Formats: sequence, structure tokens, C-alpha cells
Amino acid sequence: MAFLSKLTGKTITETPQQAKKLTNRFIGKGDWQKAGATYHAPRTNTSEEILRSLKLLAKEEADKATKGRKLLPEKITELGYNFNIQAKESGQDIIDIVIQKQNAYAEALNAKLSRGIQLTDAERTEYKKLSSLSNIASAIKSSELKSKEIIGFLNVADDIPQRHLSLAHDIVDLSNTHTQMSSEIFPTVDFNATETIAGKQTTLMGYVLNKLQRLSKENPEAVNLAETVVSHSDHRNGKFFLSKFVDYFPFHGTEKQAEATEPLVKSISESVLSGMPSMTLGPSSKEQTFFDIIQGLCSPTSKPENLKILKQVMDSTGNLAPNVATDINLDVIRLGDTAKMTENMKVLPQVLKNAETQGLNYLDVSGFLTKNVNLK
Repeated sequence: MAFLSKLTGKTITETPQQAKKLTNRFIGKGDWQKAGATYHAPRTNTSEEILRSLKLLAKEEADKATKGRKLLPEKITELGYNFNIQAKESGQDIIDIVIQKQNAYAEALNAKLSRGIQLTDAERTEYKKLSSLSNIASAIKSSELKSKEIIGFLNVADDIPQRHLSLAHDIVDLSNTHTQMSSEIFPTVDFNATETIAGKQTTLMGYVLNKLQRLSKENPEAVNLAETVVSHSDHRNGKFFLSKFVDYFPFHGTEKQAEATEPLVKSISESVLSGMPSMTLGPSSKEQTFFDIIQGLCSPTSKPENLKILKQVMDSTGNLAPNVATDINLDVIRLGDTAKMTENMKVLPQVLKNAETQGLNYLDVSGFLTKNVNLK
């Protein structure tokens, strides 16, 4: 079918046997990640197990940062720079010095290129050296922030239900899931990217995680929906969806719509996300299309009972022959006359069977439901 139109406020005493890091749902055997429409079985771990795992992940990030801070000065000296001395004399963090130096050099080179001036071999070499240091510095900064952000989430996770804690674990896991395909060909949202929001530095992972805690209370049905989306997505779509979800999803007054949309996710994912990921994350990408569909169905104008009818429609048309194209206009169905569509749904399965027997290769399903028109 194709269509488009718990840390609980109490101290948990841990032993080595209790503390166990949970499996990253997005990494399969051999670190291979499935692309497109896929399925990750939901976690059955308790809230306490998920929280303990998150605590271990926070420690891992802190340990990575500590190792990086030992490595960076050695690399700086090895490449012949005096940034260590600059940091000691100025009191500035060596991390910031390295990133600033690389950014300034890259800006200077881009200015030359914009004037049509070719770069020298020495300039290219210098850029590579500074970039290698900047990559280490950026990873350190990201890990330090992520460790603090995970701990910050744990400090307010007392009332968050298990499903939402599982999604929080996914958000952290997504920041540690990297594609085996070139990001220049198949771009992805970087959960480790840092930016300053309201005067405070945060990773994208931390930004999403922080908003999840509030959204879990404001519209738990919407967060349930997001967890289901992530369970039926590859890691690219998972990151893309969540980064859009926390800022652009219609949260207020849409609890019933979100609840009715959740059973539709599997079919929408298989219809829209199947195949290779998009080579752009622009407005025409399948990832954006998927988000737009979910967002549209959860609009306050959608009739929840109509969304339940839509699930019946998908179930009824899901086994049609591959050569039969179905016109299922989502806007028409989500806004249509509920009573009329309910009545027409009683005969739709038989009508579809008759149409397939007659060899029809195009079926106007939404037109039949809303206007009782001929399927052809």
C-alpha cells in the first residue's frame, strides 16, 4: 500500500550485579544499523534498570572526556603548537582555544576560496592538523555536556513512566549511534552537536532530553507516540523525528489524536520510509514527509474517531495486490463525516475484494468512504 496526501527521589544503592548498561536498540550484530522502515523491540526493563543504565552512560561520557583531556595536550605538542602555554597563561580552557583557532583558520581559508584564490599545500596541511585537534576538543566538550545533561535528567526523573524512560535511553543511545554510510551522501541529525540556547551551552541530545521531561507530563500520549515512532524507525529518522518533535509537534489539546495515531505508525513507516535513506533532509525528504504526516494526523482539527477508521482502512488495503494503487487522502479522511465513513466502512472490505477481482489497478478509497463514489 502506498499513500502520501527510576531515580525516584531516593538513593539507589548499586552493586556490580545491579548496574548494567542496556543494549543500544539501534545497533545490531557487527554494529550494523538497518536503514529505512525497521522495527526495534520495545524494552521490557524496569524503570530502575533503565535509570541505572543511564547513570552508567553518564559515567562513560565523563570518562571519555577525562581521557580526551589527557590526550589533547599531547597531540597539541606533537603537532608543534603552543596552545597549552596559551591556556596556562590566559586561564582559558584549552578546548575553547583549539576550537576557536580552527574556526578562525577555516574562516580565513573560506574567504580566500570565495575570492577564487587557490589554497597552497601548506594551508591544506595546516587545516587538517587544526581540524584533527578540533575534532578531539569538540568530542571532549560534547561528552562533558552529555554527562551533565544525563545526570540532570536523572535528578528530575522521579515521575516519568517506564516507556518514557526507555525513550530517554534511546535519545542517549542515538547520540552514540553513527552511520556506516558517508554523512556527505546520507546526512543525519547530529545529537552530539553543541549550541548555545538562552545563554546556556547544550548538546542536541541534552536539548531533546530536557524537553522530554516536561512533555511527558504535558501530553504523555504524544510521548508514547514518539516512542512508537522511534521503535519503527532507523536511527536517522529517529534523530530527525525527535529533533522536530520537541519543537514543532502540536502538544496542546491533541492527546486523543496522538493516541489514535499511534497504531498507524507501522503502516506509515513502511509506506514512507522503506528503502534507502534520503540524500537530503530538506522539505522533499522522506524523513520530513513522515514527520509531516504524523504531525498532520495529530492536528487539533483531526477527528480521533476518523483516525481509528483510517487504521481500519490501512488494515483493509494492506493485502491488496502490489500493482493496485490506492488513493487514501489523509486530509479527506481525518476531516470527513464520521458517520458516513463508519457506514461505508461496513462494506469496504467486500468492495475492495470485488474491485480486485475485476482487475482494477487504481482505487479511490477515500472518495468511496466520504462520498460513496465508485472506486474507479
